[in-house]
Amino acid sequence: MNDSNPSKVFIIDTSALIDFSLWLQVDLNKVFWSKMEESLMESKWILLDTMVDEVRSNNDGLKSWCQEQKRKGLVKSVDDSHKNRAVEINALYTMIDESSGKSSGDTYLIAYAEANKLTIFTREKPRKNTADLYKIPDVCNALKLKLIRSPRIFLEAIGYKN
Repeated sequence: MNDSNPSKVFIIDTSALIDFSLWLQVDLNKVFWSKMEESLMESKWILLDTMVDEVRSNNDGLKSWCQEQKRKGLVKSVDDSHKNRAVEINALYTMIDESSGKSSGDTYLIAYAEANKLTIFTREKPRKNTADLYKIPDVCNALKLKLIRSPRIFLEAIGYKN
């Protein structure tokens, strides 16, 4: 994806969304979450159904916020082409923990970002050892997909200002 594209659209990883909810709890930071919803409505970033499904009930505020975005029709769904590509991605770069199924959403996130030329926002770090499962930054690097890890860059790019 071209860095000079002024209308860059982001797709957010569950871990980044959860981090926001830990730093800025939904029930205590309504202004922040309203601005997140506003920028979601303006299609400045994408929230995938697979990311919403990964938010556990122990994070009730975020889970409720995500479900509300889904009810409003603001959550995008992966289709069969994304699912097929996710299988291909995992075959090339094993991301999914076969015993727990953990990180299966990451393959969908990458497949959707690749198909729609989106920049991924994640807080994940690359894997430490070659024997470890691949992480989002590793696969983005291999597939030459744009990725950011900075919350500030993401928030400024989607128009969040105090």
